[in-house]
Amino acid sequence: MFNKFISYIKFKTFHAIVLYTMALFFLTSCNVANNQLIIYNNDNKVIASFPINKNDFFSIGFIHSVNNSPVIEYYNFDKNKNLYVFKTIYYNYGAGVETSIQDNEVLKYGDDGSMIIDNMHRKIENLTYYLSSIHDHILKINDGNEISLWKYCGKNSIITIKIK
Repeated sequence: MFNKFISYIKFKTFHAIVLYTMALFFLTSCNVANNQLIIYNNDNKVIASFPINKNDFFSIGFIHSVNNSPVIEYYNFDKNKNLYVFKTIYYNYGAGVETSIQDNEVLKYGDDGSMIIDNMHRKIENLTYYLSSIHDHILKINDGNEISLWKYCGKNSIITIKIK
């Protein structure tokens, strides 16, 4: 009886070690968020922080103040945490909206009438937005939940976004 008990314990211990090893392998091979998308106010104070993985991207969507139509700008970052815009979607021309493309960039048209500049790789030295009091700016990490920047930063705020 005692030998069956010892065998049972060895069996359970072996399975526990196997499960632990598998869990450890899974966690170390996952794209673990060790970076933060940080939003600063105009006084360089941290307003909000969100975990972001090394292969993630984020977007900021807003209504353009001049042409009064939606704009979505997509960003990613490199291992040195430099920000790059890699895609822009807009619906009208106006001040501050791209009117030309650079080498290797592609201008295409969406089924909804949007204009999409894709295949961009433009480094952004200082990602700053002015959050008006008329339309909110929406942050999305990957294509996840919408995050209201008004909620975190307030209307009429100037914010800077960095990856740390």
